[in-house]
Amino acid sequence: MVMRVWDMLTTAGGTGANEDRVGACGTLAWVLDGATDLYGNAALPAESDVQWLVDTVVRYLCEAGSASYRGSAADLLMEVAAAVAGEQARQGFPADRVPPACSVALCVDQGSRYDVARIGDTTIAITGRVAATLATDYFDRREAAAVGSGDEDRQRVEAAMHRRRLHTMTSDDAESVFSGHPDRRLSPHSTAGAWSSVEDILLCTDGFARLITDYGRYETWPEVINDAHEHGLAYLEKLIRDAEALPEPAGGRFKRSDDIAVILLSPEQADPSKDRLS
Repeated sequence: MVMRVWDMLTTAGGTGANEDRVGACGTLAWVLDGATDLYGNAALPAESDVQWLVDTVVRYLCEAGSASYRGSAADLLMEVAAAVAGEQARQGFPADRVPPACSVALCVDQGSRYDVARIGDTTIAITGRVAATLATDYFDRREAAAVGSGDEDRQRVEAAMHRRRLHTMTSDDAESVFSGHPDRRLSPHSTAGAWSSVEDILLCTDGFARLITDYGRYETWPEVINDAHEHGLAYLEKLIRDAEALPEPAGGRFKRSDDIAVILLSPEQADPSKDRLS
């Protein structure tokens, strides 16, 4: 069996730069969701620190996928975080500044088996004989509590954001965000299995997961995946954008509209005449 990319898509949720990423290379496929920058200026060589982070992570994943990496998805994310930390240090990233962060979902094609892991608020949905969903409402609950606090003092709001970000980078909590913080504590959630037990694996950022979590357009991930096959991911993205445009509250979120990244993977019989990932 080999991993086939059925469809993938990423779009910006507003007029700003898209901070989500989606891709596949060699034995790997992924989505990344850049966390909103906490500063108005960049300390790293990019438009923003988070743009530097997501593009740097993609570069390392492309290198690993091209080299036919077949190990653990969680282990690879740990290795990439260490590489990011080293590169940040070489760039002279200020010690008193909160490093950029992102969420990641990664799938490794191990040949007859797959291995997936997520860090942060990405979602992994697996359908087939052995179905599974890796997701969390941890970050939604924290954001809703922050939005509901009603604090309008800018300095206090910014200080609270810094504390929350550092907590998800460096604590031993059940959830974390991906970063190159020197004291990072990554909490990947993973699962693995045989490709023969799988129909589809969908990786997505929380902007796409709003189809279920915020907007109730679907009740289950198998329903989402069925419509992705029938209509394409662009059709599902339009459902999200239409929901965002409605005159309804943002549902306890800082952003009414969000970037989207999603990739749909399926196993297929190996064919030496075809590329590994089509």
